[in-house]
Amino acid sequence: MRTSFKVHAALAGGAGALMLLVAGPTLLPGVLPLPSPRFLAVLAGVTVFPLLGWALFRGLFFGGFDRELQWLAFRCLPGRTRLALVALIGAGVALCVLDGAASGSRQNAEVRDGRYVVLETTPGRRGTVEVDRREYEAVREADQRGALTIPGTMLAGTALIVLVTGEARRADGGPVSTTSAAPASGGTRN
Repeated sequence: MRTSFKVHAALAGGAGALMLLVAGPTLLPGVLPLPSPRFLAVLAGVTVFPLLGWALFRGLFFGGFDRELQWLAFRCLPGRTRLALVALIGAGVALCVLDGAASGSRQNAEVRDGRYVVLETTPGRRGTVEVDRREYEAVREADQRGALTIPGTMLAGTALIVLVTGEARRADGGPVSTTSAAPASGGTRN
């Protein structure tokens, strides 16, 4: 596999792991000193879209392989790499499910004129609602978790796409090596 695939996957996987690592503790009691959800969303957009776009471009226009070849390419990746990527994607999916279960119908926590307000999304009661500081912090933390969990999971998937594409290209690009086969003449191998 070419080094560019490894670097691309390392950037996507590393950024995804970092986002998921920061998002995980937001489920615990207490408030983490994280930047605003808007900043996190911009940061996620700046990292996710270029890395995912390039991965899809590489996969679609340079890969051109079918689903069976993708599975074989995945199985050819080193075991620890496969385990790390599957664990990272699994953790991201689990965090998304937990975030969906923990989040209520309120989002977009803001401070306006010294008051804490959130956007109520319940049908029939949709609009801006004033809340106390505790509710404001809970909604803000849920917004931060969502701004980290979804992009982190997407980046973990991007790393997987890149490595599978790189492995499939490596397998398609060169001749099959017969050096690992047993010698036909019955001699010993050195």
